[in-house]
Amino acid sequence: MIIYLHGYGSNGNAFKARLIRRLYPELPLFSPDLPREPEKALRLVTDYIKTLPDRQKCLLLGSSLGGFYALHLNTVLSIPAILLNPTINPGGDLKSRMELDNELLQRLNSEENAEILIQLARLYHPPETLHTDNLTVHLNRDDEILDYRIAEKYFQKTPAKLVVHPAGGHVFLNFMDILPEIIEYYHNL
Repeated sequence: MIIYLHGYGSNGNAFKARLIRRLYPELPLFSPDLPREPEKALRLVTDYIKTLPDRQKCLLLGSSLGGFYALHLNTVLSIPAILLNPTINPGGDLKSRMELDNELLQRLNSEENAEILIQLARLYHPPETLHTDNLTVHLNRDDEILDYRIAEKYFQKTPAKLVVHPAGGHVFLNFMDILPEIIEYYHNL
């Protein structure tokens, strides 16, 4: 089972999930609409994983905030994961975006959103605590939303396989270039 976790503001029918379904219709893919609250999102995915008969044949594929969630699940459940332009500090990244986006600032200035930031902070894993060799991270240097150097520095302190691409932006326009590698990784689980 490939479990695709979308980024902030996206949904389970994101471009990457649609592309996998179209090019590899024979592969099982779970791509849910993730709730806004991190704990609910992780509960949804964890509960689904518990229903799988063969957790050994499970791959997490996470993009941006979904990459942060996939990293957490990789760490606590030891499920292989491939991260695409993951946020490492989603609370801090959201605060930076708030400074640029007044509408986002208004939406995030509530008790509910303060709780979301607290939940995100609880999910952080210092890089020194990651001891997994079943983690691959792809970053694009021209990511216009997240500074790739933050994630690069973080993952250089881990045993993760780290690949930095020259271009592809935050949405990972170069996804087609790495998709065969992702599928091969899944088949070799």
